[in-house]
Amino acid sequence: MMKRVIPLCLALGVLTGGITVASAAPADSIELLVDGAPVQFEQAKPYINEDNRTMVPLFFISQHLGAQVEWNGEEQKVTIRHQGQRITLTINEKTAYLNGQAVTMPTAPVIQNDRTMVPLAFVSQTLGADVLWRQTPFTIRISTKGPDPAKIASRNGQYKSAPVMKIDAKKKYVAEVETNRGTFKIQLLAADAPQTVNNFVFLAREGFYDGVRFHRIIKDFMIQTGDPLGNGMGGPGYKFKDELPAKIPYAPGVVAMANSGPNTNGSQFFIGNGEQVTYLNENPNYTVFGQVMEGMEAIQTISDTPVLTGSNGEASKPAEDIYIKKVKINELD
Repeated sequence: MMKRVIPLCLALGVLTGGITVASAAPADSIELLVDGAPVQFEQAKPYINEDNRTMVPLFFISQHLGAQVEWNGEEQKVTIRHQGQRITLTINEKTAYLNGQAVTMPTAPVIQNDRTMVPLAFVSQTLGADVLWRQTPFTIRISTKGPDPAKIASRNGQYKSAPVMKIDAKKKYVAEVETNRGTFKIQLLAADAPQTVNNFVFLAREGFYDGVRFHRIIKDFMIQTGDPLGNGMGGPGYKFKDELPAKIPYAPGVVAMANSGPNTNGSQFFIGNGEQVTYLNENPNYTVFGQVMEGMEAIQTISDTPVLTGSNGEASKPAEDIYIKKVKINELD
């Protein structure tokens, strides 16, 4: 059953994908983000060419997409290598070679003001990144791919029962959560919700959360993760009881378990990211087990991710791969 946190009111915008535009945008007006972080272009800037395609300097591909770039000045060729892919481009030619196979690009790379400029969408997507754009203001978002979803999904239901109590409720525990949009720290409330904190600590130390995506993002309400299936339907394979009433109210930065009804906690949890989460205090049905003590800017970066409308009609499905890289548990006396 899907683990849900039900908001009382929502106001969302949806960003659609694409890269060509109806009219050219001045170079100074183009904002480009990679994995949520703005890219600064000090000299050669991106621009829209006569084919209505976004062009970027070659160094962007190496510095921000992690590719290896080789330039052959005599043949006017660029070779780009990344994770087993090899792209060969020739200046002023639309024919490129992907792993030795000829493909036709919508526009050709050029040299402008002594800088090699290449088509952003073609190169980024060929290297496995997602490209989204917004017309006003003109913004391009590049998102690199996360871990193999099938590999992460294989963890679903792997445990038969909830973990035995291992934590000391008198100690302090801090979870350092590293994501591909930044890092934040959670003060775990072991004294208030010992069973829930014990569960979170167990799963984190098992590596259960590594690579798991944020599958539900609602700006000014909350972000939700912890499901290895990435669709709100998965979990560790067991359920455990609520620890209610919550000792602190729902608010931005508060971390609580998502559930599908009473006593159905598993691995999914959510983090409040705006004032609308306070409406949950009218029906406080979610076990609170932590509070963000550092890194709310990372929470907000995740919250700014463009979303799509899912099959349930809710605009909350991230249009980019947002995922947990690692959860480190620090135990303090």
